[in-house]
Amino acid sequence: MCCKAGDGAIVNNASIAGVIAEPGISAYIAAKHGVIGLSKAAAVEYANQGIRINALAPGLVNTAMTKAWFDDPNMRAHFIANTPIGRVSQPAEIASMVLFLCSDLASFAVGGQTYVIDGGYTTH
Repeated sequence: MCCKAGDGAIVNNASIAGVIAEPGISAYIAAKHGVIGLSKAAAVEYANQGIRINALAPGLVNTAMTKAWFDDPNMRAHFIANTPIGRVSQPAEIASMVLFLCSDLASFAVGGQTYVIDGGYTTH
């Protein structure tokens, strides 16, 4: 099924900021909401060509971008306390979802969706 002309998958990187709001980061939130909207619109436009387009909305991931937050004991404690799973994700956990969405296992089940990967942060 994979690899004929027109088939494929695109996974756009949004953020939980695309599905919730936090104070002090309005521009970031607006941008991530835009990524989610673009992913939905593009999914509709390209579905007939066999191209699946989705978005990921990761929560806090242990990366260079978030290092300053983890270095602050109060900030780290806040994120951990508000994440039901009790930890932050590792980059490989996000990559696993990308691999799934790009695989034939996701050939029919997905398109125009946003997959929140946040350890439960946005459940409350």
